[in-house]
Amino acid sequence: MAALPGVTRPTARLWPRRLLIGTCIFLSVAVLATGGVYVYLRWRLGQINKVSLSDLTEDDGSVMNVLLVGSDSRARLSGDLADQAGKDEVSGQRSDTIMVLHVDARAKKAALLSIPRDLYVKIAGSNRSDRINTSFAEGGPQTLIQTVKDNLGIQINHYMEVDFVGFRDIVDAVGGVDVYVPAPARDTFSGLEIKEPGCIRFNGETGLSWVRSRQYEYFESGRWRTDPTSDFGRIQRQQDFIRRMMRKAVSSGLSNPLTLNRLVGIGVKDVTIDSAMSTSDLVRVAKRFRSLDPDTVDMLTLPTTPATIGGASVLKINRDEAQAQIDRLNGVGPPEADDSGVRPSDVRVRVLNGNGKEGAASKAGADLEGAGFIVADKGDADNYSYARTMIRYAPGQRAKADSLARLLPEATVKEDPTLKTVDVTMTVGADYKGVVVKPAADAPPSSEPEAPDTTSPSGIPQPKGAPSEPSC
Repeated sequence: MAALPGVTRPTARLWPRRLLIGTCIFLSVAVLATGGVYVYLRWRLGQINKVSLSDLTEDDGSVMNVLLVGSDSRARLSGDLADQAGKDEVSGQRSDTIMVLHVDARAKKAALLSIPRDLYVKIAGSNRSDRINTSFAEGGPQTLIQTVKDNLGIQINHYMEVDFVGFRDIVDAVGGVDVYVPAPARDTFSGLEIKEPGCIRFNGETGLSWVRSRQYEYFESGRWRTDPTSDFGRIQRQQDFIRRMMRKAVSSGLSNPLTLNRLVGIGVKDVTIDSAMSTSDLVRVAKRFRSLDPDTVDMLTLPTTPATIGGASVLKINRDEAQAQIDRLNGVGPPEADDSGVRPSDVRVRVLNGNGKEGAASKAGADLEGAGFIVADKGDADNYSYARTMIRYAPGQRAKADSLARLLPEATVKEDPTLKTVDVTMTVGADYKGVVVKPAADAPPSSEPEAPDTTSPSGIPQPKGAPSEPSC
């Protein structure tokens, strides 16, 4: 990727997005800051590092937006991690992750909006445009906040910054995090190596390799394939990890005071917040999150389109699609669409090769992405004998399954109570010929599965897909 004019290109070995660390610490501590430990937590939370910032919008108590920044600073690294991260080669810090945590007290809902680091914007306080992460590198949090407000129009009430040092500790403190991985996966740059698919328990070290992965590869129909979604794919994996971390931290912390104390200690050590965010603000967020199911936190990504400027690959905001997200964060605009108005970008899909054809999951995934759906991951199904394409949906996600089925009118649709990682799983059958250009009428899709063809195609390798999805 070429450097933009006037900007020195960062080293290729940048650490990836760390936001999930700060998010998990922030939300976990917030959720747990209730009950008999209130007084203790007020004292501990008062020890968090603070930075004085201007231009923050006053928090009126109804809608709160917290700008979450993952810094790639190597300053606190030591040992093998320092060597792997190239501590001696890279100085300073960059905002390798930018997200907005949105809490709506009136609707009792929350969302996390990811802002891609390569978003091309006008840098606040300058006469030039560049990638948004350079605003943090050149002017720190103040310039980043103003750049977000000027270019996106999102009101920012509070600021939080983290580096990655606490990541391993918090994963290990809650006893690891279980993630369903549908295919063998690897990334030689991050050290990721998953030989067998299924429900994988990540500890601090392996979890770091998972969330760091930018050169993600998965095994499908006999060979390794590169994930073409790059940073967007990583955002999807990390957002899923956030949900799981929140769930595990809440369950572990509420039942084990020692775990709670370790989580709070990690948060105090590794988080910096704006000086306007008081302990009372944190407690207020705690009350909002106490009854919130982590699975209901909406994970959003700012809609963008690729562009080349000055020989560099960047992203430009898709204003028409992004405006609804921006309005939501600002607490204005019409209410969210109901189930009958599901947008493709609201649907997270896992695509599995169920017919054994070369790259069937990869091709179908590209078709769905072209139609606007979010493809979370791809791999082999449990076997290659699916004669008919099947759509399985998680409990409560029938509307999202139907939105996909309109493009696949011959597919079988059924509920899968074990499905938790994504909204919908699409298993590509022998009948798959692509998505229809014009969605089919709203006739109810078939809900009765067709008996699979037990004759395996000849000349193809055995699938390495996981068995029927475990509850993880």
